[in-house]
Amino acid sequence: MSEPTAPRTVVAEIVETMRTLAGSHPGYRPVHAKGIVCAGTFRGAPQARDVSRAAHLQGQAVPTVIRFANSNGNPDVHDGLASVRSLAVKFQLPDGKNADILANSVEGFPVRTPEEFLAFLRAQLPDPVTGQPAPDAVPRFLGNHPAAGAFIERLMKKPVPASYGQASYHAEHAFRFTAADGTSLFGRYHWVPEAGEAYLSPDEASTRNVNFLREELESRLRNGPVVFHLLLQLAGEGDPTDDVTALWPADRPLVELGRLEVSAISPTSAADERRLVFDPTNLTDGIDLSEDPILLARSSAYSISYDHRSKGT
Repeated sequence: MSEPTAPRTVVAEIVETMRTLAGSHPGYRPVHAKGIVCAGTFRGAPQARDVSRAAHLQGQAVPTVIRFANSNGNPDVHDGLASVRSLAVKFQLPDGKNADILANSVEGFPVRTPEEFLAFLRAQLPDPVTGQPAPDAVPRFLGNHPAAGAFIERLMKKPVPASYGQASYHAEHAFRFTAADGTSLFGRYHWVPEAGEAYLSPDEASTRNVNFLREELESRLRNGPVVFHLLLQLAGEGDPTDDVTALWPADRPLVELGRLEVSAISPTSAADERRLVFDPTNLTDGIDLSEDPILLARSSAYSISYDHRSKGT
């Protein structure tokens, strides 16, 4: 695995700034703090073997651990708040190891490097005197980083899902996939809900119960599994694989990699929240990292965050 391209001090400052923005919530993640852990099964599609020799893409049923979450750092945030939602999937491989996919309800990412991400977070920090963010800090940052403004525009088009099971989720990063015959290509993951997409306006969502997404998921699962299809968008010639802000053209080919069935909420979901780490750099043979600097910094960030969470700080 490649080493993070950002100095660990930058990664540590990102985590600390996130913790400051989230407020004091000991034992919780500084972002994506409010989540729900589920169990499920994934089965690779026949064509997935042509893309990668990875163990979970060969067609057999693979048990999975799934986490849906709100990107906010407050574990008590209202489910109706306009923000990014996430789907993290941990594939439990036959060799006893795991591989993870992390995806968000908004494509791409606001910035390209850890240093830019730290600057974006700092622009949101409250002024020590007023206790409020400087009114011009975020607009100034967005003016100098058009990709961040475009990301927020995409978010506001689909601000609140009506159900965790009726949102599409997109992995930000590209990975290299290698098949059994040695051929390689780059691609990005997309989870597509079998039930179709459904979204709410923030005004409509605000009238619902504070935990309506969890309650809706519980109700939906009583009627059967929640199903997602895993698609891989293939990079075309010249498509950047190291820039998380750059979306590839919509006409790039899609290959179905498999079908995920979310079958039940974990009976130990609260404890699972504390112990589980989902890390997109957690890979298996047949899938390799790209040179995306945000991707290469994430493992260190999760390690620092988990250390705080496990200590209840």
